Amino acid sequence: MAIFINEWFSADGLMLFSIGVIAAMIGVMFGAAGFVLLPAMLLVGVPIHATVAVNKFATGVSSFTNVLTLIFKIDISLKEMVPYMIMACFGGLTGAFLATRLSEQIMNIVACFILIFSFFIVLKSNKEIGMDVEGCHEQKPSFITPFFISMYDGGFGPGSALMNITYFLKKQGNYKKAVELTRFVMFSSCMSAFIFYYLFGIVDWRIAIPVTVGSIVGSHLGMKMVQYIQVKWLQITLPAIFLLLIAQVVRDLLF
Repeated sequence: MAIFINEWFSADGLMLFSIGVIAAMIGVMFGAAGFVLLPAMLLVGVPIHATVAVNKFATGVSSFTNVLTLIFKIDISLKEMVPYMIMACFGGLTGAFLATRLSEQIMNIVACFILIFSFFIVLKSNKEIGMDVEGCHEQKPSFITPFFISMYDGGFGPGSALMNITYFLKKQGNYKKAVELTRFVMFSSCMSAFIFYYLFGIVDWRIAIPVTVGSIVGSHLGMKMVQYIQVKWLQITLPAIFLLLIAQVVRDLLF
């Protein structure tokens, strides 16, 4: 335990903490924590499956702290969210199970197709982004889409929060509410996937703890900043982030 503590407060530990803060802030506001977290973890030499496991733990714990805050503020009905959380749990477990049986190359190919498909959905929905609830007709989100997004999240992850935000935004018409709903779904999919990875024996706590502490700090900073995000930022930033994610996955496939 003393060795772990020394490593957490070392230069590497502080670097991992900083990565967690930045990734979580971007993840909460724009749904692309994986764009920062995964490349950064791979860059410091963490294997991809261990990187995904750490990402699930960090995102799951930070999302849980957001969920508690939202419940105590009574911003969202827990009863309303339970069915989505259950479907997300099954999706996360399914994705983690498949990921442990696929090679890194196959994972990247699947991620590339999903991200390209989602990019065109974002472009199609771009005019709706940022509309207030009063300006559009609310629709009840289905359980099927969050399940498949959670399955992707459990197995890989980059862009999964953005997919959820885009989906809930299209149905609800309010960006702040879409972010809040996404935190519930992300908590469920990430923690169920993490439990599978933990039982599979590929979690490194020396990496997971500093990244997770940073993610908790970053997620709460991001939640406070969401209300100040302007519509024009979203219409430019969301498609741009998807393009960067696609470019990253294609680069991993080709090089």
